[in-house]
Amino acid sequence: MTHTLALLHLLAATAAKKSNPLITFLPLILIAVAGYFFFIKPQQRKAQAARATANTDIEVGDDVQTIGGVIGTVLEIHGDRYTLLTGALGADGNLDGPQPTRIVFVRQAIARKIERLVDVEDDVDAGAASHGDRAEIDDPGPSKAAHDEHPDHEGDGEAEQA
Repeated sequence: MTHTLALLHLLAATAAKKSNPLITFLPLILIAVAGYFFFIKPQQRKAQAARATANTDIEVGDDVQTIGGVIGTVLEIHGDRYTLLTGALGADGNLDGPQPTRIVFVRQAIARKIERLVDVEDDVDAGAASHGDRAEIDDPGPSKAAHDEHPDHEGDGEAEQA
């Protein structure tokens, strides 16, 4: 009887299916492929777009923004070194303040070329005049009907006498 149990045990061990190593590593392979498409491929697209915009021509007088967020006007270009002038522009186009700042950056530190800001003071003055006229037309003031419907208003003296 012991030989029969040993034989059954041996048959049960050999009858078990052996798993395919490809199926064992399939989840790991799927995770690696998904990671490539979710992390590496978008980063490559972003780097390619950055290289394409890096080839834009920046000339003296252009407004640029650096990778650190500094915004300035290009004063000089010497090879890959760009001298920027930073500060607030006055009404006459010159920098206001006690001392304008000149900072030298390498080309790789300049993130992008930005558009010049439009002076909004003229637009605000023109807009205020047109909005002021319209405000008088749109707001006729309180009406008598609204005054009569107010809960604290007890009505006219004539209505109470009648």
